[in-house]
Amino acid sequence: MEFMKLHLPDIIEWDQDTLVDTYGRMTVTALERGFGRTLGTALRRVMLSSLEGAAPVSVSIKGAEHEFSVLNGVLEDVPDIILNVKSLSVRYDGDETVQLTLRADKPGVYTCASFECPEEVTISNPDQVIAEITEDSGELDIVVDVERGKGFVTQDEWYNSGKGREIGTILVDSWFCPVKKVNFEVESARVGDRTDFDRLNMEVTTDGSITPNEGIENAAQILVKHFELILGIGIEEPVSEMVEVDEQDVEETPVVVDEPAAEDVDLADTDLSKRYVKILSAGGIATMDQLAAKTADELLELRNFGAASLDVVKELLEAHGRSLAT
Repeated sequence: MEFMKLHLPDIIEWDQDTLVDTYGRMTVTALERGFGRTLGTALRRVMLSSLEGAAPVSVSIKGAEHEFSVLNGVLEDVPDIILNVKSLSVRYDGDETVQLTLRADKPGVYTCASFECPEEVTISNPDQVIAEITEDSGELDIVVDVERGKGFVTQDEWYNSGKGREIGTILVDSWFCPVKKVNFEVESARVGDRTDFDRLNMEVTTDGSITPNEGIENAAQILVKHFELILGIGIEEPVSEMVEVDEQDVEETPVVVDEPAAEDVDLADTDLSKRYVKILSAGGIATMDQLAAKTADELLELRNFGAASLDVVKELLEAHGRSLAT
């Protein structure tokens, strides 16, 4: 398969033998020389910097007024408990802050599975140890605030935003990205007699809140959205505000609707790319008749329509035995 004389990959697959919820290996082949590193770098950068996820924002522990406190009857001190809480992997798609609670007063090891969570929250690493009560007098009463976000947010940034002002609330550094590690390598691939193609191998490791496949798909969607804006796809002209007019000030006039002739053809049904159809539609041109009625100067006044676009339109009209108005 080719596009603009460039070979497009015909194999995009995941290694099913190693694919799990937290790890996957994807192969893309065959790519034109250089495209392996281009795609690998772009996907890796977006996955590690731009994907949204959920993470702990603050921790409240009964009996600990600050992060250097010691809890009686508990093996871990407060800094160790906070580090364990920061390792919590959560799947949460809401916009508001949610609270996870862990309350225990009996000796034993307590993990992330011990937290009581709202229905919309799922813990991806339930075996992660939080703390161990070693004495009958020991007690754990932990409340964790979880939010959804992007990137890395430090304690100081949370404090400057107004959080953590209450006594006993301990802010934590939050790493929201659900993708923990991305590696890629580019190898040589063969297509026919040519051996200068690329094979892209990508390894994706997540925290379990999303799968490797979801990580790749979300990153690709972010890139595609940016490319669509560069191409002008999806850009809508602003709708003018409606102005209320007194009916007495308006004379009733018959409404004339321009209906395309029977032989007219919608531009969307031609070989014209969606980008050009979108640009022309924004200018009120939806059919071949409407297009042929325009002059070159009128088309060049359209937004995102240039000389190259004009050549494409002229070729389309010629293919249908038509030309622009003069």
